[in-house]
Amino acid sequence: MVSDYSTHPVGKHFCIPQTGAMLDKVNSKLASHPLAKYLPMVVSTFRDGWHCLLGSVGLAFMLSFLYLVALECFAGMVMWLCLITLVIFPGAIGGSLVYFSFCGGIDGMPGSGDSQTDLYLGIGCCILSCFFLFVCCCMAKAVNKAIKSVESAAACMFHAKSLLFEPVLNLMARLTLWTVGLLGFAWLVSVGDVRKSKMYRTFTYTTEEQIYLVFYMVMMLWLNDFCNAMSQYVIATATARWYFTEHVGGTKLVPECLLCKGYVIGFVFHFGSLAFGSLVIALTRPVRIVIVVLLYAGEVTDNATCGCLSKISACCYGCFESLLMHLSKTAYIDMAITSNSFCASGKNACHLLATENKAIAVLAGATWLFTIAGLASVTTFGAFITSFIVQNTEAFTSPSSPYYIQDPMVMACCAGVLSFLVALCFMLVFDSVADTMLICLAYDLKDQRENPVPLQRAAPPPPQQSVFASFFNTAAAPVSNHAMAVKRPQYTHYKMQELLNHA
Repeated sequence: MVSDYSTHPVGKHFCIPQTGAMLDKVNSKLASHPLAKYLPMVVSTFRDGWHCLLGSVGLAFMLSFLYLVALECFAGMVMWLCLITLVIFPGAIGGSLVYFSFCGGIDGMPGSGDSQTDLYLGIGCCILSCFFLFVCCCMAKAVNKAIKSVESAAACMFHAKSLLFEPVLNLMARLTLWTVGLLGFAWLVSVGDVRKSKMYRTFTYTTEEQIYLVFYMVMMLWLNDFCNAMSQYVIATATARWYFTEHVGGTKLVPECLLCKGYVIGFVFHFGSLAFGSLVIALTRPVRIVIVVLLYAGEVTDNATCGCLSKISACCYGCFESLLMHLSKTAYIDMAITSNSFCASGKNACHLLATENKAIAVLAGATWLFTIAGLASVTTFGAFITSFIVQNTEAFTSPSSPYYIQDPMVMACCAGVLSFLVALCFMLVFDSVADTMLICLAYDLKDQRENPVPLQRAAPPPPQQSVFASFFNTAAAPVSNHAMAVKRPQYTHYKMQELLNHA
C-alpha cells in the first residue's frame, strides 16, 4: 500500500510525481532502460545538430563517389587497402572502447552508465575486425579475380552518367516509403489497449489486430523489395544497353537518358513481373541466404572447412536448384536483357551462369566483397570524421554555442547510420551494374559459341587494263577463292577481356 501523493499527467497515460525524492526515483528507473536513455538523446541530436548531420550526409555522398572513382582507376590497391583498414581500424576502436569501458566510459563519468554501452560497441567493433581478417585470409583468390570485373562496372557507371543519379532517386524513394510506412505503422500500433506493467506500459491486441499488424509489415517489406526490384531492373537495362553498344574508336557511343528509358519500360511493360518477383524474393530471402552461404562457401573461399560445409550441404542442392536458386536479382537482370517473365528469366540466368565460363560464376560470388568494403569504409570514415570535427570545433563543444552537441558519441553513431544509408544506395547500384556486366558477358560468350562468324568472300581487285582494252574486252573477271571473316562487333570491356584471357 502506498499513500496518496501529488502528480501531474504526461502523455495522457502517465502520472509523474511532483515531489523531488520520488521524481528522482522515477528518473533513475527510466534511465536504466537503454531505449529510454538514448532515444531522447538521439531525438535531441537530430533536432539541435541537424546542421552537422546534413554535413555528414554530404560527406557520405562525396566519400561514396570517391570510392567509385578509385575503383575505376586502381581497384586492386583500393580493395586491399580498404580490407586492411577495416581490419585495423575497427580493431583499434573496439580495443579502445573496451579499455575505456573499465575506466568509467569514454566520457570519463563513472555514474553516467556509458561504460556498458562502450563495452558492447567495442565488442561489436572487434567482431567486425575479425570478420574482415577472415575475408583477407580466405578470399584472396576471389578478390584478385573480381578486380577486373569491378573496374569494368565502374567504367560503365561513369560512361553512362545517368546511372550516377540512381542512388539519389533510390534514397529519396526509400525515405518517402519508410517515412509514410512507419507513420502508418505507429497509428496502427496505437489501436491496442494500454496495460500497466509496474511503471512501464504495454499494448495488448486482439487476434484481428494482430493480423492487421502482420499484414502491414508484410506489405511494407513487399513495397521495399518492389522499389529494390524496379531499381535493379532499370540499372540492368541501362547497363545492358551500354554493354551491347559496339566500341567505336576505343569508346562506346552510349545513348542518352538510359535511366529514364529504363523506368518507362519497367513501369509500362514489366510492372506485374517485378511486383510478383519482389513478393516471392521478400518471403524466401532468409532461407535462400542460408542455403547459398552453405553451398558456395567452398567455391569463393580458400578454406578447407568451408569446402567441407559445402560438401555436407550438397544433399539439398537439387531442391535448392529447382525451387530457390532462380529467385534472386539475376532474374531482373535477365528480364532486362531478354524481356521474359520473372520465373523464366531466373531459370535462364542460373543456367547461363552454371554452363558458361567458370570464371564468371566465381566472380558472381566475389563482387559482393567490394560492396561490403564500400559500405564499411564510407560508414566508418563518415562517423570518424564527423566525430573528429564535433570534438575539435568550438562551435560544437562550447555549451554557450547554439550548435552545442551534448554527446559526441551519439552524434557519431547518428552520422554513421546516415552514412551507411547513403553508401548503401551507391553500393546497390554498383553491385547491380557488376552483376549485369557478368550476365551480359555470359550471353556474349554463348552467342559467340552458338553463332560462329560466317565467312564472306572478298571482292577481287580490278585487273590492270588499258583504256582501249577496257572498251572491247567483255570477258568476266576471275573470282578470287580467298575468304575473309566478317568482323564481329566487340562488346566486352577490355578489363573483362583481360580476365577471360587469364582464366
